Amino acid sequence: MDEATEIIVLTSLVQTVVITLTLLVFIFQFRSQEKAIKESTYQNLMGRYNDFMMMQAERPELNKLLSDQLHGPDRKRKMTLEDTSVIVSLLIAYGIIEEAFLLYLRKWIDRETWEQWAVWLRDLTRHPHFLHIYKRMKGQFDKRFEEHVSRILEETRPLKRNGRSR
Repeated sequence: MDEATEIIVLTSLVQTVVITLTLLVFIFQFRSQEKAIKESTYQNLMGRYNDFMMMQAERPELNKLLSDQLHGPDRKRKMTLEDTSVIVSLLIAYGIIEEAFLLYLRKWIDRETWEQWAVWLRDLTRHPHFLHIYKRMKGQFDKRFEEHVSRILEETRPLKRNGRSR
């Protein structure tokens, strides 16, 4: 090969590498942007959910929606508006802590920060209405979060079998 041909081949090779790298950068940027859009959309949804729950807390007449769902056919005692208001507040807190848990799993908050949220969660699990919420709302929260809460409940409220704690 003569020198001119070598320069043309080398130039073509460099152009091919540059174009390939440029395409790879565009692909990674597109994926990052798509992930950011998905995250933003989900956060918007969670914000709307929290707004809805706050509206229920502020307007007790709307609590009937939740009390009907939580009441279930097997409950003998009617839930009071006070009970429902407390449950709405617990659900709001539970949802916020779930968001913190998911941020911890994504490593967006560190372990020390998560532990501060976890203390709040442990306190919530001790509330008399919490176990009822947990049982009736199972499957409506992130599965990993529900499993984490199950472990906390096992530590703080041992399950009873045949009248004995395990």
